[in-house]
Amino acid sequence: RVRRTLLMTVCVALLAGCVAEDFNAISDSFSPPTPGEAARMASNRYDADERREGLTLLANAPFGGTPTYVEYYRMYVVEEHDPLVRAAAIKALGRFGAPEDAIIIIPWLSRVTSESVQVRREAALALQRLHNPTVVPDLLRSLADEGEEGGVRSPVATALGQYPEGRVLSGLMLALQANKLSINLSAAESLHLLTGQSFGIDGYAWVDWYSLQAKGGINPFTGQLAYQYPTYQRQERWWDKLAFWEQRPRERPGVPAGLRESTRRKTWDEEPGIVEIIEVNEVIEEAPPAPPPPPTTLPRPVAKPAVKARDDSEATIIYAPDLDAWVPDDQPTASP
Repeated sequence: RVRRTLLMTVCVALLAGCVAEDFNAISDSFSPPTPGEAARMASNRYDADERREGLTLLANAPFGGTPTYVEYYRMYVVEEHDPLVRAAAIKALGRFGAPEDAIIIIPWLSRVTSESVQVRREAALALQRLHNPTVVPDLLRSLADEGEEGGVRSPVATALGQYPEGRVLSGLMLALQANKLSINLSAAESLHLLTGQSFGIDGYAWVDWYSLQAKGGINPFTGQLAYQYPTYQRQERWWDKLAFWEQRPRERPGVPAGLRESTRRKTWDEEPGIVEIIEVNEVIEEAPPAPPPPPTTLPRPVAKPAVKARDDSEATIIYAPDLDAWVPDDQPTASP
């Protein structure tokens, strides 16, 4: 009887804890941190978890793309020492940054610069949203790196789907020989977007097709399809509807920055629970509070990572004559 009583006591305690946790979740959903609180969390130099949470809250706010906060993200990408906080900053910068910000992000895709897989993966995902041909050689090097994690090489292959260049076709065809299916599938999808052809992960079929194009003097990018960066799609289930207090924003695929009209302003607020790029014509009535000054005690790296000009021939595999000659007139090959 004593054992049964003890067991019932433990069960009741666990149940009470779960109920209390659910009520706390409901309370947090109805009273989320204010913009000022989120900014203070992001600048807490003593707690990396709070900095990461604060950055995430700012990046998911309707005003998260204002210039003041974008500069905040840039600072943390370069100066932050905690890898999870840097990963959150890279994610935010990829979401709201400009094409030039790809230069800030690309060093963190290298295993030499960052030992964190999370940082490198977020860098690859962010580069899917920022169009800058300057980073193509580094993307190809990461894709060809057999020592890199598949969770990094796969999004890199996806990011390359926005660059109609011969060296990109070459690198993607090589990636079809990788020993991870996720890399093969991502490379095949990018090849499909660049050429309009559907040969799946059959590398021989892609090489044969290109050879025919080369013999006939046909531009392989004639059938190129529109590129949109992918987003996480989650199927809503019945129990999700019961948890009405949980706001799960759903982001739709979009066109990378750099492929959009340069004069069009953007925001990420369409309606509750939906995130989409829309045009803004009105002035915000009340400007969000600016974040506190950047913390001066953040450990800084010895030197800011720089993108060095390197020969990218190591990442280029020629499958047929003059593969690198196929570059559209409006998309010149970036200098390595």
